[in-house]
Amino acid sequence: MSTSRRWALAGARVMTGLIGIAAALSTVAAAVLLPWPSQSVQPVETVVTPAAAEQQRVCPGPLLTLAADASAASAASSIGSANTVYAAGSVNALSPDAVAVSPLQIPDNVAGEAAGTPLVLSVPAQEDAASDAPLLAGAQSQTAQTETLTGFAAARCAEAGSDGWLVAGSTSTGQTSLILLSNPTAVVASVDLTVYGENGLVDAPGATGILVQPGSQRVVALAGLAPNLNSPVVHVATRGGQVVASLQQSVIRGLVPGGIDLVGTTAAPDLEQVIAGFIVPAALIDPTRSNESGIHDDGAVVRVLSLGDVPADVTLSVTADADGGNGSSTTVTLEPGVASEIPLGDLTAGSYTVRLNSDAPLVAAARSTEKSAASEDFAWFAASGTLGDHSAIAVADGPAPTLRLANPSTMAQTVTLQQPGAAPVTLSLPAGSALIRPLDAGASYTLEGESLDGVRASVSYQGSAALASFTISPPGPLAQPIGVYVR
Repeated sequence: MSTSRRWALAGARVMTGLIGIAAALSTVAAAVLLPWPSQSVQPVETVVTPAAAEQQRVCPGPLLTLAADASAASAASSIGSANTVYAAGSVNALSPDAVAVSPLQIPDNVAGEAAGTPLVLSVPAQEDAASDAPLLAGAQSQTAQTETLTGFAAARCAEAGSDGWLVAGSTSTGQTSLILLSNPTAVVASVDLTVYGENGLVDAPGATGILVQPGSQRVVALAGLAPNLNSPVVHVATRGGQVVASLQQSVIRGLVPGGIDLVGTTAAPDLEQVIAGFIVPAALIDPTRSNESGIHDDGAVVRVLSLGDVPADVTLSVTADADGGNGSSTTVTLEPGVASEIPLGDLTAGSYTVRLNSDAPLVAAARSTEKSAASEDFAWFAASGTLGDHSAIAVADGPAPTLRLANPSTMAQTVTLQQPGAAPVTLSLPAGSALIRPLDAGASYTLEGESLDGVRASVSYQGSAALASFTISPPGPLAQPIGVYVR
């Protein structure tokens, strides 16, 4: 075959290939340009409301004392019995009869069960998904009167969780702080305690992997983990079972007891913290008195821990809850991870709402001291979370129990306070206001409103050398409606 013929055949093949490619491209282009048949199905949403699970609250139990070796947890011993009040039911029908009560084991309490134990309050799971989850609340109180412990302590019975912050306590000379870890679940809880102090994060050997057996309470002396701290803040993180964490702090000055308190966890880290109903007593402690570290450990202060990565600017505002009190406002810069105390020494006697706003998450609580001619007592006032639409309150016995509501939001709120067998009381809370309402010791109440997301609440007690407070929290999400989308 001649060379020219071979070139002709090759050219023909190339032309044929180009024509085929062009045809294919034309087909693809037509497919892209022409409309394709389509079909769409709108997802169908079904709202499912599960039956409410079993509710539980744990009361921390009797006050404890330690032997001479304060670092030995096994030396804890209860000094009497706590008085416990509880109720469950609907808004208009709270009753103690609806609550099942069971004790926790106390292997770290050498007094055994003679003086009582921590209590688990429970309401069975609801079989009917259409039924509202019942409200449940409990609280305890106790007066200590021994050679080494005096004062009044009150605490709410709290819901177990896997994360919490204890903003209270001290391990300096004359101060004893015990961490109570109560596990109401059927699973072993492994608890890690992270301790912060006035110099930052504390190296605390033995603070991780603390095992709390199901249905039991462990007692951990904070001095055994982190001695010589003036202002500790403790983060409690749990794996496995969940726990209720509390802190008992007691003071002795030389040979004279200086009060006792039992503190629950404060509100979770946030850019804003609100302490409702902080009490400054009329009988103020001598502000010149300090401990061996030069710290005034009996004055009115706010303890705060910033959890950011860089220094944070924090605005602290204190507003009187009623006419006649003064207030204050200040801005401070806090180092991250350093527990700091801000003094409130210029406040006159009265009740206040304390508000902290920061550009980094923080936790906070405030301390105050009540004095009589012969004795003194102190209390920690924790920051509280916002209320839900319905909350229950149990009022343990004690001097002058008082409901304290704070509405730091920009919207007015209306709250209905209901005591079983009594007419409901409507309470109005204008924006930025607070309200004080006396309560009956030993009684139970409900709080309800259309939207109480901005309202904080606490219950306080005040008498001669007696001071205590605990927060009110909404129930956990036990039976919230769930939207399920089906295609």
